[in-house]
Amino acid sequence: MAEPIALRILTSEGLALEDRAVSVIAPGELGYLGMLRNHAPLVTTLVPGTLTWRRPDGAQQTRRIGRGLLEVAHNQVTLLTDAVSEPPAAPDLTGIRYLRVSDTGKP
Repeated sequence: MAEPIALRILTSEGLALEDRAVSVIAPGELGYLGMLRNHAPLVTTLVPGTLTWRRPDGAQQTRRIGRGLLEVAHNQVTLLTDAVSEPPAAPDLTGIRYLRVSDTGKP
């Protein structure tokens, strides 16, 4: 397996996250950007959205980010953003009963 790339998220308060990734997908001005190892050097703007990355063990991680900048250089992805947060939890759908049209008593 190839060496992972370094991922860092910085805010005005300092280092918000540091991790290793085999792939990173970030929300750019012109759409989502995908980055892998040995990506060409790049600096671009970010828009609010979901940052997604896959760790070397295969686990997928996500964070909500705000506006900012993204730099890719020497197998390091660095985000400078005004906000970063955990994504909202998925709703718990256990115990929900789905009705069929025949359950409503209408033809």
